[in-house]
Amino acid sequence: MKKRSGSRRSAFACIVGFTAVSLLALSACQQGGEVIIIDGDDIGGVVSGPDGPEAGVWVIAETTDLPTRFNRIVVTDDRGRYVVPDLPDATYDVWVRGYGLIDSEKIRVRPGTTQDLKAVLAPDPHAAAQYYPAGYWFSLIEVPAKSEFPGTGLGGNGISPTMRSQAEWLRNLKSGGCMACHQLGNKPTREVPAALGEFASMEEAWDRRIRSGQAGGSMYGGLNRMGLPAALKMFADWTDRIVGGEVPPAPPRPEGVERNVVITQWDWADPTAYLHDEASTDKRAPTVNAYGSIYGALEASADYLPVLDPVSHMTSQVPVPVRDPNTPLAAGAPMEPSPYWGNEAIWDSRANVHNPMLDERGRVWLTSRVRPAENPAFCLEGSDHPSARVFPTTRAGRHLAVYDPTSEEMTLISTCFSTHHLIFAEDENNTLWTSGGGQVIGWLDTKMFDETGDEEKSQGWTPLIVDTNGNGRRDDYVEPNEPLDPTKDMRIRSGYYG
Repeated sequence: MKKRSGSRRSAFACIVGFTAVSLLALSACQQGGEVIIIDGDDIGGVVSGPDGPEAGVWVIAETTDLPTRFNRIVVTDDRGRYVVPDLPDATYDVWVRGYGLIDSEKIRVRPGTTQDLKAVLAPDPHAAAQYYPAGYWFSLIEVPAKSEFPGTGLGGNGISPTMRSQAEWLRNLKSGGCMACHQLGNKPTREVPAALGEFASMEEAWDRRIRSGQAGGSMYGGLNRMGLPAALKMFADWTDRIVGGEVPPAPPRPEGVERNVVITQWDWADPTAYLHDEASTDKRAPTVNAYGSIYGALEASADYLPVLDPVSHMTSQVPVPVRDPNTPLAAGAPMEPSPYWGNEAIWDSRANVHNPMLDERGRVWLTSRVRPAENPAFCLEGSDHPSARVFPTTRAGRHLAVYDPTSEEMTLISTCFSTHHLIFAEDENNTLWTSGGGQVIGWLDTKMFDETGDEEKSQGWTPLIVDTNGNGRRDDYVEPNEPLDPTKDMRIRSGYYG
């Protein structure tokens, strides 16, 4: 499948690069007073407020003159000095942002210019707090007390009896649930969008908001697992207090080495896509693909890889097909209208690419769906495949694919095991290990696959066996629901992230 170029822009997906800049070197460039020495591709100056230089605030330079929107962000030193270095040739909007401030007026500047900037103090704590990180707003949420666990259900405290502890509740609220997708605490989550309508209570408003869009079913299911009444009460109380004027404590401004960071951001993908993951090199040899393209994964939202060339600032798209046209969509219809997209089903992926990983040749390997979940005959009981003889599998919800940037070809690989994340072994076969296989762990011998193109022979999988008899080798085993046998090992069911 060939790559197609384009420059479609999105404010919803970007990548961030970090480069250390020595403020000692910057200081050495001073030639009396606050003169800032810059090159022809830099913008520099001093940021001042009503009380003098503003230390530890951000200076943002942003342009839409390039093929995709681009910005570079630096932090002022203790004398308010800044240099935005090595900018592409364009005209930039430059402004100041910082804790205790509101955004300053944007000034149009070209590289090679010394431009002093005026910081604008926030008129009140509420205005200042609009620039605080989402996590600070999220810190205002009040979770149920430890004494309320285990939950007593709908007839009790509204917490699900499956929530055995406050820690389990927090896991479902954070990385195990809501925050796996959402930046809880940003403005759209800490408040209720007016487009959702009017409600008799904030609990009703939250009950409606979590049913919005194509992720509504997942969000509603997540809160039901926690205990819907208690979860709605918690979120409603959080939003009520914020709407009533409560603000989080002010964060400290960047200090020390935190001021040495240069952040570069580009837009890529589309407004309706969400970026799940990205990759730029082989983790085993991180100089692979130096200055080369960066590849993203859009999961359920779209069937292409967003590609960014960080040197030319060009974006492009690599279509990700499926082998079987009956492969289902990864996301269903909206549960309720979205406050932003209404009833439109904006996510339309079948491939559902989750994780990209580059190999030693700069090829991009993907966890990608290529067909419906029902497995072909070589995976099933009765097959002569070595892994199927040990542990046949009937379903696999996501498989593999590989994109070669040199030939611009996408190759699909059907696997008998589901895939989630990838990691290459440091062995002569460049074995590609996968997570997400459920009861098995699966792998692909990429050397064999390159030599033969045989996806069946090149893959393998195995159940997870614990050496419970301690003899250092794999023996016959008992099943997970059977009692231990001192002469045998035990098979386990264990999910792993990988």
